[in-house]
Amino acid sequence: MNKRIFWVIGIIAAGVVISAAIILTAVFKPWESKSASPKSESQATFDEASEKAPLRSSALDASDVKSSTESADSGETAETRDGNEDENKTATEAETESESVTEAETKAEPKAPQAMTELLSKHNRTLESLNSLGCGQFITVASSGSGAQIEFYELKGSEWVLSEELSCSGFVGANGTTDDMHEGGYATPRGIFHVGDAFYIGSKPETGLATFEVTDDIYWVDDPDSSHYNKKVKGVENKDWKSAEHMIDYYSSYEYGFVIDYNTEAVYNAGSAIFFHVSSSSTAGCVGTSRDMVLRYLAKLQASANPYILID
Repeated sequence: MNKRIFWVIGIIAAGVVISAAIILTAVFKPWESKSASPKSESQATFDEASEKAPLRSSALDASDVKSSTESADSGETAETRDGNEDENKTATEAETESESVTEAETKAEPKAPQAMTELLSKHNRTLESLNSLGCGQFITVASSGSGAQIEFYELKGSEWVLSEELSCSGFVGANGTTDDMHEGGYATPRGIFHVGDAFYIGSKPETGLATFEVTDDIYWVDDPDSSHYNKKVKGVENKDWKSAEHMIDYYSSYEYGFVIDYNTEAVYNAGSAIFFHVSSSSTAGCVGTSRDMVLRYLAKLQASANPYILID
């Protein structure tokens, strides 16, 4: 009986203890929750600050990188721009220098051997006047009586160069040279004349000039009253002259040669049929030299060089 009473009392006591524990837990749990909340908020604030701090640092780093990159790009751009400006400046200077050289070359004064310039001066001509004619090859015939010294010059760049292999002796009219030309005077006209067509009998020579072959029907009219005065005529169908050179009759002289374009306006009685041809003595008014030298001259002459001949 007593044991039962103690057992009951023990169960009740245990129940009371459990109930008390439950009550105490219910009472103190809200306080812990309230007590922990400020700490959690503080921690959250710190954590948030900690989290944001790296973000701000990252933002600063990115800004620094961007600034650094922009600076680098700016520096590179400046260097590139400076480099381009230097290259452009160098190119411009090179172009200017090239233009100056070209201009200097263009404006370079022509040069020539003294003998050539002296002969030009005697005829009131200059090297510039030859240039204005577009002349690139120039023959000079310096006479003494009926004899002559013949020279050949060629323009190379701005300098006239003597071709020594074409220097030779020759002949002019039996009465020398003159400024007062007329038919039958046996004199050679003085002056500067264009080199005309080459001619030949038989074998065509090597030459850069236009050519015509002297055949049986070729005449050169020397009658001042003819409409064909001082002209080459083929055939006699339109003959209106009393005299003309039947060129093939002068084989030894006209085998090779070229026309000297004298009196191309056919001024009455001013002279006709002036040639550079083969000769071993004085002429009736032409310029003559050996057959070999005539062939050398023909081979050297080029129509494209617009050649001229000076007879003094």
